[in-house]
Amino acid sequence: MESGMPGLIDLDAELAKLTMFRRTPHATREDTKGSVARLASYRDGLLLALKSAGTDHWERHLTGDELVHVIDGSTTLEIVCDDGPPKSFTLGAGMIAVIPQGAWHRSHSEGNTHLGVTPFPGEHVERDVDDPREAGRKAEDAGSRMPSIVDLNAEVAKLSLFRGRTPRSTMADRQGSAARLASYRDGALTATKFAGKGHWEKHIADELIHILDGTATLDVVAEDGPQSLTLGVGVMTVIPQGTWHRFRSAEGVTLMTATPFPSETIEDDVDDPRVVERAPA
Repeated sequence: MESGMPGLIDLDAELAKLTMFRRTPHATREDTKGSVARLASYRDGLLLALKSAGTDHWERHLTGDELVHVIDGSTTLEIVCDDGPPKSFTLGAGMIAVIPQGAWHRSHSEGNTHLGVTPFPGEHVERDVDDPREAGRKAEDAGSRMPSIVDLNAEVAKLSLFRGRTPRSTMADRQGSAARLASYRDGALTATKFAGKGHWEKHIADELIHILDGTATLDVVAEDGPQSLTLGVGVMTVIPQGTWHRFRSAEGVTLMTATPFPSETIEDDVDDPRVVERAPA
């Protein structure tokens, strides 16, 4: 199914609008107004930007993993991983956590700015307790639920720029320029650094893109045909489910994606992938 053009999010501009709010487990949505921005819809939830301090409520998400990316400051993630007491993980600027579906968690901080990719529905415990099970909430019986913690800056620093990428470049060709950072929902969180042209692809669910460095042209097949968007550093976008797209960059780009699997790809260097998709076998 062909979709409309994805919207572009100027992350720096959106973060500049936020004010710091000291959270408590009892804070309401009205209380947090001005400290949270809804950036985009993503799959069954939202891409959010938040600027906060204090201690949040306990929560868990029932339909998928939650992704947390700390932009500035630091936060402590508390999470019920097993039958023992909650475990704590410190996330500094540039770090990412993938919180497993169904795992109770909360955060507390002296002040941080972060992105959250949050699925719905969820459950909350709005009491200031050390363990959500003290409030009669049970953890899921699914064994260990350790989060995946990624130092994004360190992982990106390991990548080398792959120059001359083409739609037919193989995974072997791209070795050293791409990294799988963590499993995420039905796919993976990845980072890629290249110059050249990627292949056309489309996915079974929305794909999240964040330009970390450089610039790229995003070609998208919208309802009225292929169109192009220029994405610079700091820009984010959500590419809708089933939308053909590819990236091109003359000078080089580093991007992070949350990509669902499986995907369809077309490795022919064509201006419109539908020419190949609809060709008789």
